[in-house]
Amino acid sequence: MDKEIDWHGVRDEVAGYLQDLIRIDTTNPPGNERVAAEYISGVLTREGFRTALTESAPGRGNVTTRLSGGAGEPLLLLGHTDVVATDAPHWTHPPFSGALVDGYIWGRGALDMKNMVAAELMVMLLLKRTGARPDRDVIFAATADEEAGKGEHGPGWLLDHHPEQIEAPVILTEGGGHDVVVGARRFTTCQVGQKGICRMKVTARGRPGHGSVPHGDNAVLALCAALAPLQRAQLPLHASATMRAFLEGVAIGQPEALAADLRAVLDPAESDAALVRLPIDADTRAQWGSLLRNTASVTMLQAGTKINVIPSEASAWVDGRLAPGATQDGFLKELRALVGDDVEFEVDQYNPPLEASAEGGLYDVIADRMGHHDPDAPVIPSLSTGGTDAKHIVPRRPGTQVYGFMPYRQQPGLEEMQLIHGHDERTSVEELSFATRVLYDIVVHYTHCETQQQETK
Repeated sequence: MDKEIDWHGVRDEVAGYLQDLIRIDTTNPPGNERVAAEYISGVLTREGFRTALTESAPGRGNVTTRLSGGAGEPLLLLGHTDVVATDAPHWTHPPFSGALVDGYIWGRGALDMKNMVAAELMVMLLLKRTGARPDRDVIFAATADEEAGKGEHGPGWLLDHHPEQIEAPVILTEGGGHDVVVGARRFTTCQVGQKGICRMKVTARGRPGHGSVPHGDNAVLALCAALAPLQRAQLPLHASATMRAFLEGVAIGQPEALAADLRAVLDPAESDAALVRLPIDADTRAQWGSLLRNTASVTMLQAGTKINVIPSEASAWVDGRLAPGATQDGFLKELRALVGDDVEFEVDQYNPPLEASAEGGLYDVIADRMGHHDPDAPVIPSLSTGGTDAKHIVPRRPGTQVYGFMPYRQQPGLEEMQLIHGHDERTSVEELSFATRVLYDIVVHYTHCETQQQETK
């Protein structure tokens, strides 16, 4: 028999879990995610779940559990518990207070991504309480070390050492779900892909000498000259399947001129001019432009040890991001065409770009159920300039379909998504409650649970 869910009570319960998680300082480095894992394990154990808590290194804790189901392929609900550093004096409320003020929970991780960890935890508890009988296992994992970049202690480590805990062909995690407005229409994103990473050291060499006697073989000047074109030139357009589907989705139902400009963004000859004409803000315009091509940002420099010595070597670190379909070799060729052959490239980190299917399976369930809860904001596939834990999973398990979806309807003028990694990160209790309900609905329908979600009590 189905059990009625008190969604008002769920709102308060999931908000409490998020507040507790925020109050656990899991700044990475050093991480200290074990404390958060122990807290989550305790909540799950009290509800009758069996959990596995494993450390990839001292203090780097990962916790997993599963609700057993039928013979279908498992679904993994994945979230990370580590957070980025804070600058506490610039916060209105202390970043690890979990303060509840004016309907918002404040603190580091409120949006990235302890909110989704709390929501996914709540989904698991609700499935247990309602006696859900899914047609497949539903796995929950709260893991370490997403924010540091190389992710040596989280899902990648688990796949290498304890694959039985988290192996699943379909994964639901962070990255999408927020709404966007273009023209007079509102949309909800579902992240199906992300750009790849190609980070490298670029080095120029020259002749050392005394600073009082300049010469033309200065490594610092050679490096600056080589990298200067990156300030002015853009790399070639790479219109991925996801960006094509995204722009087409936004264009449907728009006025004719706006729809034409949205489609023209995909044309290398018209793209830049079409982007300028779109009714979007400068940050969104820059983001869409970077999603359409490989990018290279110079982020660090190193040269010399004394003011009066011309160094023989100068280096820069470049954060390269690859559009879906691009490769490391192709990216390096594009860079060479701009910077020339007088500098050396040394790749430090490479993760390929990723794209999941935006047709069928979990994607269709997300679109359908979100359409039920918010019919005025149709779901469209999206791509991320940054990375999630998918970059540590898909290369190890090719073919894994990873979707980023944590529903969040932004308040006009507040733009909460801009607070991620910034000061005063916070999330709306009502939106957290809304997301929990949508995620529960998605999991119930995707896994064909015999128990069904009830109307609000």
